[in-house]
Amino acid sequence: MTPVTVPQNNLAHERRSALITTLLVLVALLLGWWVKTAVQNATRTIEMSGYTAAVPDGWLVQEGAGDLIFIARNPQALDELYRLSQLPAAADLAVVAENRNLARVRLDDTYRVLEASPVVFAGQDAYKVSFARADVDSPGLPNVIEGVDYYFALDDQVMVLSLEANSETFAAALPRFQKFVQSVSYNGGE
Repeated sequence: MTPVTVPQNNLAHERRSALITTLLVLVALLLGWWVKTAVQNATRTIEMSGYTAAVPDGWLVQEGAGDLIFIARNPQALDELYRLSQLPAAADLAVVAENRNLARVRLDDTYRVLEASPVVFAGQDAYKVSFARADVDSPGLPNVIEGVDYYFALDDQVMVLSLEANSETFAAALPRFQKFVQSVSYNGGE
């Protein structure tokens, strides 16, 4: 039997083909990641009751009543929502937060404050309340909903920005919510 020899030219061609294929796959993956990121980070600006905010594109926005200005809800995960509320100011933000927490406990006996403290958010003094509650209306076993409220003083009002999401997705939802918080501005109802 005679050994088969492969010409060097064919080996170089195969290596070049493998390298080109690898580079094309990497470029396609990077392009796909870029498109996915652009779609996930797309926002639209809404204006209601003197507030302007950038909400994720495709989210459902419902105008509120009373202290609630609006709710923006993720249509792909209905338990993930942003809420913007406006409350009368008090001596300090901790008092406003405590009064709101007491009202929530009266309405939902599963509501629990996990942590409450003053913070500085994007260079602005605020008060942060982390909470959890059970979604007993969900089919099957109740879902645990985690949330966070940021309280900001605005002249004679307090702006409250809230996130609620299923506890399993809360950590992933938080960075996008923090971008939303930074996008909110108030022009005094003009």
